Amino acid sequence: MIPLINILAVENNQKTVSLIYSALSDQSRYHLAVVESGYTAIEAIGLKKFELIIIDRDLNFLSGIKTAKSLRKRLSFNISPFVVTCGNKLTVPEGEEFIKTGVFDFWEPPLNIQRIKLTVDSVAEGWRSPKDNLKNYSEYLDRLG
Repeated sequence: MIPLINILAVENNQKTVSLIYSALSDQSRYHLAVVESGYTAIEAIGLKKFELIIIDRDLNFLSGIKTAKSLRKRLSFNISPFVVTCGNKLTVPEGEEFIKTGVFDFWEPPLNIQRIKLTVDSVAEGWRSPKDNLKNYSEYLDRLG
């Protein structure tokens, strides 16, 4: 039996939420919980274990980076990688600040279903520690130019 992968999306952009639902809807191995604020995400991780946390950089009230830092304080560094969604390009300093929290990948526009599936499947099948994110971060910096 394939284990259920719990995913928390901290996302206030409905278009992005719809894309994530579409990417994961045909796969019964994923359970997606969506919250719209960092504060609610902090409460959610106290109630359930999530194997992946997707965080919108541009959250209201508690920013994406502050949310990531708060969640990381409450989680072991050996679990729950983060994916950051961005409405536009991150700067290198922003990326570096996020990477310290355990970011596995960055999703920038144009976001598509295939990218979401590939990232989620990669986390489900191979994430071991924050060191795994170094390859993805290197690729991200290459994309920035």
